[in-house]
Amino acid sequence: RGLMALFTCLATLLACVSARLAIEGRVERQPIFRRLRGGSEADAQGLRGGAEADAPPPPRVMFVCRANSCRSQMAHGLFNKLTDGSSGASCGFRASELNPHAVAVMAEIGIDISEHTSNAIAEYDPSAFDAIICVCGCAAEVPGEWKVGHFEDWSLDDPPELDPGDRSVYRRVRDELKERIEALAKRLHVAGCGLGLGPLRGGQAAAAGGVRDEVKEYYGKVLQKSADLQTNACCTAVELPQEVKAAIGKVHPEVVSKYYGCGLCVPEALSGLSVLDLGCGSGRDCYVLAQLVGESGSVVGVDMTDEQLSTARQHVAWHADAFGYARPNTDFKQGYIEDLKGIGLGDETFDVVVSNCVVNLSPDKAAVLREAFRVLKAGGEMYFSDVYADRRVPPHLRDDPLLYGECLGGALYWNDFLALAKAAGFADPRLVEDAPITVANPALEEKLCGIRFYSATYRLFKLPGRLEADCEDYGQAVVYKGTLPGRAAAFDLDSHHHIEAGKVFPVCGNTYHMLASTRFRQHFEYVGAHPHEAGKSAHFGIFDGCGKSLPFASASAAGAGGQCC
Repeated sequence: RGLMALFTCLATLLACVSARLAIEGRVERQPIFRRLRGGSEADAQGLRGGAEADAPPPPRVMFVCRANSCRSQMAHGLFNKLTDGSSGASCGFRASELNPHAVAVMAEIGIDISEHTSNAIAEYDPSAFDAIICVCGCAAEVPGEWKVGHFEDWSLDDPPELDPGDRSVYRRVRDELKERIEALAKRLHVAGCGLGLGPLRGGQAAAAGGVRDEVKEYYGKVLQKSADLQTNACCTAVELPQEVKAAIGKVHPEVVSKYYGCGLCVPEALSGLSVLDLGCGSGRDCYVLAQLVGESGSVVGVDMTDEQLSTARQHVAWHADAFGYARPNTDFKQGYIEDLKGIGLGDETFDVVVSNCVVNLSPDKAAVLREAFRVLKAGGEMYFSDVYADRRVPPHLRDDPLLYGECLGGALYWNDFLALAKAAGFADPRLVEDAPITVANPALEEKLCGIRFYSATYRLFKLPGRLEADCEDYGQAVVYKGTLPGRAAAFDLDSHHHIEAGKVFPVCGNTYHMLASTRFRQHFEYVGAHPHEAGKSAHFGIFDGCGKSLPFASASAAGAGGQCC
């Protein structure tokens, strides 16, 4: 009986100690992990959270940077928002002041990092973390004991180094961090990854993972051919040039039957170029482009849908043989158009990027534009067709799977698109052509409550340091030689620039560069000085007719100017 009493006392004592340790474990888990070197195993248990938790805690991730003032702090805040807790931490090789611009751009998406402190890596024990992420490309400087286990090196741009006062740079890095952290969360099996990181900049309310799954389902399994579409939003209505019609005639019938484009994404002067097609689907446009770039050129198609890619890949050799090529000049990669780096597409790799009615299907349209800018060579062009709305599409329509799959729910408000394109680096987007979309489906039309949709083709040039915010007049003009194939009489740069062969055509500085600093250079003669040659060009103010004019009421009416914009 005495022994039984002793065992009972010991059991009670052990239960109390266990409960106390569990409580201490929960209390020790602070918003910023701070496990000092030399900590005991009890400390580690405390960091892991209470033993009574119903679900395993999210993985503990340390984000490392040189100064722990900007990138690592933003990553820290994003990961904690993602996991709805405090499982992220950050440190640097040295402690530094928190960057106020990083704090501000995080606040824009509802994440407060103003209470974060900057910490040195020497204060931590790497064994307290499940993953170590180096965000600044400084892996070589990270101590060896920090590289044991899950270690990644992301090599993100440093905003203060690029432009310390330009918040658009901070936003770009913040958004890239968001994408990488969502992908990291999936690799670490964090429940619910991809949800709740604030509004995605393309205005898409649905979670990225959910949207992608719905799009894959719709285009991979629901739609089997073009006739299965329930609206005409994804159907091309423009008149095709003769050379494009001829090229389509050489594309395999199965590929053509699964085409869901909304416009024409075949720009001029493609011979010998490298072209990337975002959201290539079954590959129709890729095989058209493969003929236009010729055997010396190349075309890469990217899509995320298994069924569509299977159709495209199945006919690679067939098309090479049909075109008379010794080897195929097409390649198809599976991946997300928001993360081209993730499928191995490097910086400044392509001359032209095209896309046909796909950007609207992306849950993060800003990321698509940033990636397109990254992979383009200087002087390159993104030429793409998509669906746009005359106003912002409300959340209940954005979240409708059928409307999304039909390219309407995810359509960008046209003015939001212009802002996103400029933020990505594409100054002065140019509208090539547009047409109204008639839904021709009474049930869906009633849902849309009067929102008007348009199919539009834009061209965006990558000309860093060349294009200005507005059309400025430097007294320049061009003369078209009439040498572009199929465009002997005139060349349409965009909807406001119909340039007849042999005629002097006044242009603004931006238009001058879109011709003189791109693949079109050889097809024009140029009048006037290069607008960026210091001391060689005079500036005459805003280019007349571009949409802006002298704002002063006291100014006399300006005379007629050139045809630009």
